Amino acid sequence: MPSGVRISNQMKLCINSFLLLLTLSVLVQAQQPASPLPGGVQKVEEVGSGDIVRITANLVSVPVTVINRQGQNVVDLHQNDFRIYEDGKEQQIAHFSNVDRPFSVALLIDTSGSTAPFLDQIKGAAKAFVEQLRPSDTVRPVYFHGEIKSLTKAGTNERAVLNSAIDQMEPGPVLMGTRLYDAVDFGLQVLKSESARKAVVLLTDGENTWGKSTMKSTLREAEESDIIVYALQYGDMPPDKYLQQLADKTGGRYFKAGDNNAIRQSFAGVAEELRRQYVIGYYPKEGARSGQERKIKVKVNRKDVAVSARRSYTYGR
Repeated sequence: MPSGVRISNQMKLCINSFLLLLTLSVLVQAQQPASPLPGGVQKVEEVGSGDIVRITANLVSVPVTVINRQGQNVVDLHQNDFRIYEDGKEQQIAHFSNVDRPFSVALLIDTSGSTAPFLDQIKGAAKAFVEQLRPSDTVRPVYFHGEIKSLTKAGTNERAVLNSAIDQMEPGPVLMGTRLYDAVDFGLQVLKSESARKAVVLLTDGENTWGKSTMKSTLREAEESDIIVYALQYGDMPPDKYLQQLADKTGGRYFKAGDNNAIRQSFAGVAEELRRQYVIGYYPKEGARSGQERKIKVKVNRKDVAVSARRSYTYGR
């Protein structure tokens, strides 16, 4: 039927016209320049000034402490007071936080046979840290020797519970050895999901005899996290390089145990430091290979102050 043929031809003409327009539209869009976000990230969520920034995608989060000559935390700095450099090249600050925030701590206490002579001192130091808690801070007490035992299922602020847990810690059998690296790995893992400022406080003589984790793996894990490590070493051995590196790579501090008053003052400073830290986040201007280490340098345009921050990070695998 002629009329049927005419309708079919009209339909073909319409279809061909539509396909031509669609092709032209695709070609026009392909010619428009792309506008990728910094660091190759395709989507960036807005983060409030009071939020803690974690390392996500290519975002590098750097906790920073600034102390004056009197040993007091400097708390009146703003984003434009900071400069941050990666491998010597200045980076653009994408996120900044400078508010007083609660903290969440994994308190790791070495009760292996080698620490038995110092166990009472270690327990006293742990309780000294608990004394610094505010209502919104939490601590998860963990002790280790040949085993790793968490005394609470999660972080808690109840001082009576924490002090009782610390009193329950007993020396492990000498033959069981010490799983120091596994304990550090445990502390880092349990803090990952916390939203507060996060830290591992480690009380040990620095001895590791066996375990699944290694010095290298835990140092890398600490370096890739947004968790700060504070290490307090007991015993007469020289300063332990592993403990020093844990603190150095995460922007924390290393202490050699002294008298109880000095420890109490040190922990008071640690607690205040955790609450009053600045957090700077940036997207690296240059990509890197998986596992590549990058050096970090933070500067402040304020005289007579000391800046403490992690010195490097390892590009995410």
